[in-house]
Amino acid sequence: MSTPEATPEVEPITSLIAHPLLQDPKFLAAVGGLVILLIFLSFFRQSSSLSTRRTGVPTVLLVGPSDAGKTALFAKLVHNVYPQTHTSLKTSITTFPLTSPDEPEAPARQIKLIDVPGHPRLKDEFGKYAAEAWGVVFVVDVVGLVRNAGSVAEQLPPILTTLSNLSLRTSQPLKLLILANKTDLLIRPTPPSSPSPPNIPSPTLSTAHERLKSILTREMDRLKAARGAGGVGGRIEGIGKVAGTGSGGFWTRLFGGSASSGSAAVEGEGDVEDEALIWGGKGAWRWEDVEGVEVEWAASGLGMVSVGKEKDKVEDDEEGDGLDELKRFIFTI
Repeated sequence: MSTPEATPEVEPITSLIAHPLLQDPKFLAAVGGLVILLIFLSFFRQSSSLSTRRTGVPTVLLVGPSDAGKTALFAKLVHNVYPQTHTSLKTSITTFPLTSPDEPEAPARQIKLIDVPGHPRLKDEFGKYAAEAWGVVFVVDVVGLVRNAGSVAEQLPPILTTLSNLSLRTSQPLKLLILANKTDLLIRPTPPSSPSPPNIPSPTLSTAHERLKSILTREMDRLKAARGAGGVGGRIEGIGKVAGTGSGGFWTRLFGGSASSGSAAVEGEGDVEDEALIWGGKGAWRWEDVEGVEVEWAASGLGMVSVGKEKDKVEDDEEGDGLDELKRFIFTI
């Protein structure tokens, strides 16, 4: 004959409320004070992270495929030289004074510029510096875009995903400039050989803008359809997840790191991030659907590489407007 199982006694809630500690005013005051302190610290840390993202020297990242001309743009902006360059395998970082293309006599603004290599082996480099960025410039060779459209577009979802997560974390939108570089090569009948940068006619700038946006929009629409279910909820791997970009909760905000701590740790190549923030709802791809990222378009050109002893030096009064749209974006970031 089996022995019936004993049913555990459950104390009524009234007996718990009547616990001596809960009747002690000093204990209740201490608990209430601790809760208020934790809430205050949580919001203090969050507001501090928001403010530190917009103090100090503005930081701009140059990213994009190899051979797009990022290093040449970096050298021209920082050192006013246009050397013959090759594919970079090392990140270049510097702070330099930038004058406004619209008001050359106005005081220059200090800008921190980071040239991130586009070599596939170094794809995690972007994740190391993304948390510092006030804005990102995605540089594209507009002349070679037709034959490389697919591979160029493949680099955009990881960048957009990282920026969107950072924006969500800090409650501040981030700017992405998609730059049609080497636009001067589209000038007809022949591209100018000097100065550097050259003057680029308005019709050529418009052609570059339209070509860049139409081709990348088509490719992003293809990628969105390939993710399945309109692209919503896709996953992305391998760019190097930025520490602190997860949604997190109360304890994460209270004790976890901030996305604006200056440098972001990369958690490893196997990390994944949710792409849902960038694809929008069902239907065709729209740049406006990327949450927290303001996408802008521009064109640039440096002209022909000079040769000879003075190949690197160009007088300021000889410069054309080939970098004006890029400078305007960086200066007003």
